[in-house]
Amino acid sequence: MQPARRALVCVLLGLSVLSACSKDPATPDYWKAQLDATKRSSEKVRVVEALRSSGKLNKSFLPLLQEELTKEKNPEAKAALARALGDLRDPSSLPALQDALDLGATDGATSRMNSAIAQALGSIPDARSVPALLRLLRSKDDYVRIDAIQALAALKAAEAVAPLMELALDDASSPQVNRRAVAALGDIGDPRAVSVLLKALYKQRGNQNFANEASFSLYQIGPPAAQALIRVVQGEDAELAAWARRHEVDGTVLVVQATDVLKDFAAPAAEPALLKKLAFQNADARMQWYGRMFAANGLGKLRAQAAVPPLMTMVVEENEPLPRAEYARALVLVGNREAVPALLKAAAKGTWNARQFAVAAVAMLGDDREKAALDRLAQAEPALAASECKQYGCATPASEVAQQRAKVFSVFRAPLDAAGTCKQDLACWSSKLKDPSQAVRQRAALELGRSAHAEYASALVQLVDDADAETRMAALQGLSWLVKSGTAAAMALKDSLPRLEQRLAADKGKQEYVAASEALRRLLVDIRRRGG
Repeated sequence: MQPARRALVCVLLGLSVLSACSKDPATPDYWKAQLDATKRSSEKVRVVEALRSSGKLNKSFLPLLQEELTKEKNPEAKAALARALGDLRDPSSLPALQDALDLGATDGATSRMNSAIAQALGSIPDARSVPALLRLLRSKDDYVRIDAIQALAALKAAEAVAPLMELALDDASSPQVNRRAVAALGDIGDPRAVSVLLKALYKQRGNQNFANEASFSLYQIGPPAAQALIRVVQGEDAELAAWARRHEVDGTVLVVQATDVLKDFAAPAAEPALLKKLAFQNADARMQWYGRMFAANGLGKLRAQAAVPPLMTMVVEENEPLPRAEYARALVLVGNREAVPALLKAAAKGTWNARQFAVAAVAMLGDDREKAALDRLAQAEPALAASECKQYGCATPASEVAQQRAKVFSVFRAPLDAAGTCKQDLACWSSKLKDPSQAVRQRAALELGRSAHAEYASALVQLVDDADAETRMAALQGLSWLVKSGTAAAMALKDSLPRLEQRLAADKGKQEYVAASEALRRLLVDIRRRGG
């Protein structure tokens, strides 16, 4: 620290201890003198926070901070000291931190102190802090409980599973505590939590639900959760069905939502159950669509060849845009060229809102052999646009609508050209990851992902930063296939974990990347699970 800056620190701290300020600020003695000179707790807090931000804090300060915490009475000062000890993450601080807890008082300052201590305990990788954190779960302050929950999750404390299972569904606790408990159960990853997490998928607290947290927590637990979801989809979980009836959860919702969660697992054992759900029947047309759509997506991620024949029929017969889009997308994910004739038929059937998804799917599965068929579809489009504008009305003249659709056909011609050039040459497809066309980059990502060649994982991971959300999704799907195909890709991607975490943090709150962020969270789980 420069002399002028050191003097400024002393002035700002309001301390008249010039002799102390003349000492080396890199030593504990310097800061001990600063602490000893304080008259009020607020001054002590400022000194500790100044130490934390000084860049000088290291393990040589442990004895000083531990001693100060032991003798300190003021909760605000104790909180500051706890934060400093948490920064150092040393197990030797556990006794001082645990002794500093005060579960008897309920004032705000004490609660903030308990929260700071809980955070510090969670930052120290030592299971000896678990009993103290479990006691904090009984606090009357939600913030303290939440910090304790997060600390127990960070420590992956198996002893916390039972109380967290209780908190996850506890109506006497706040929804925020419920939510944190659900998330913590996934972080801990104990299969005992599966039954509670299944209920949390459907639990409502006023206008709040916990489906997103429960879905991800089940994914973190892995195969035991997938097996449980399969039983729900097949209607074999009598205990959950009885709970659902008591809580007025519709049986159709029970099955459809479980199918939605199961689709992300890409669990081979789920294939028979998902195949059956392609024929899901329900009086509510939208629920029927969703049941079938979720099943189709899951089969696509599994690359289930048995799903190709029924999906080929469905993509032609379904005229509604939303389900047709999902059936077409599932056929693309499976990656079987036999689906191309059905997709071409669907591309000529129904309204543009439905046809365009089949056109895109042809581009993702076909090659230069399909260019003539795509050109014929493009030539027919002006007449179709005029007819649709006359029948349904258009916001712009039919000629402009036709021009916009012509641009779409032009965009989707590029992947066919790329497929004609690359064919099965993976090095060629790898070079297409940098193509100016978003559609070509998307197809390249899927081609490399289906290859099961782990050596392309490092190139493919670069597309996770692509500005186009659909391209990111294709890259993440390709990476997911590579990681699930063996340990080599996961090992190759371990060095990319910090970068992927940064991408996840940077995209937080960005609506255009919500789906990509959820896929990325699951990819991170798979990399850590398979990469060791």
